[in-house]
Amino acid sequence: MASIRFATFNSSLNRNSAGELIGDLSAPDDEQAQAIAQIIQIVNPDVLLINEFDFDPDGIAQTLFQDNYLSTAYSLPTGEETTPVEYPFFYLAPSNTGIASGFDLDNNGEIVTTPDSPGYGNDAFGFGNFPGQFGMLLLSKFPIIDDQVRTFQDFLWQDMPGALLPDNQETPAPNDWYSPEELDVFRLASKSFWDVPIDVDGETIHVLASHPTPPVFDGPEDRNGPVLIGTEGQVLPTQIIAPDGIDFWESLEGMLVTVSDAVAVSPTTRFNEIYALADNGLGATGVNSRGGIVASASEAIPPMTLTQNGLKSNWIGTCYLILTSLR
Repeated sequence: MASIRFATFNSSLNRNSAGELIGDLSAPDDEQAQAIAQIIQIVNPDVLLINEFDFDPDGIAQTLFQDNYLSTAYSLPTGEETTPVEYPFFYLAPSNTGIASGFDLDNNGEIVTTPDSPGYGNDAFGFGNFPGQFGMLLLSKFPIIDDQVRTFQDFLWQDMPGALLPDNQETPAPNDWYSPEELDVFRLASKSFWDVPIDVDGETIHVLASHPTPPVFDGPEDRNGPVLIGTEGQVLPTQIIAPDGIDFWESLEGMLVTVSDAVAVSPTTRFNEIYALADNGLGATGVNSRGGIVASASEAIPPMTLTQNGLKSNWIGTCYLILTSLR
């Protein structure tokens, strides 16, 4: 298999009302879309997840973006010209953003169910002024195996093992920001979680895609704040997760985390990552006398952000974290 370039891009191709993005992309003169297209053409990924691209069920915006922008060559200030890029395959699906919950999720005493109304986004399953705002779009140069695509849009937060539910600090009960009735419908994903298999020269590669809401739009109840990693918070798995089990990835992918008593066990890699142990290495295996992790040549490092004793069936290792975007 030749090398393949995967990329994710927060395009901010979202608009304030449903259908507005389709209108903007209907002509080839939207400056924002032109700039986004130029960047994509220069980077030229083979598979691209575009975030904050408003969802429409017929894929009209995607078709317009391809025809009017990605398929157009642009002159650069350097005098060079970009090369048009074609993505014959794409996947899109509904997003939890802007879907009315029917509940007062922000606990301000008012239930807002009318799109584009003040406060509507705060009572939606994921923040959005209309259904599908801030959605996702996956573009691919390789065929997508459509009948094997899985989404976890409706997965409930309370069904997450060890769910770290937010707390109403004005009451003595723990983790009670949402009522039992709200938890019976409240979804974990602010947008969605996708498992999209792609056929690359006869080999299947699964793209696990999501775009969580940044953990900054809440208050002291900490509805989507930093997750504590360690014995006092989210404990890393200690057994191999089945091939269809993505529960831990669902809860932490893309999240800002706080690691309890973190200790580094590697230098910074060329990918700007640092391997680390939580709880001063409590429960870790394979730690050598110099503070590093021992793994045999036959063991593959799993491409997960947070792992312990193997999130992939081909690796049995130690309790460690891969830390990126350090603050």
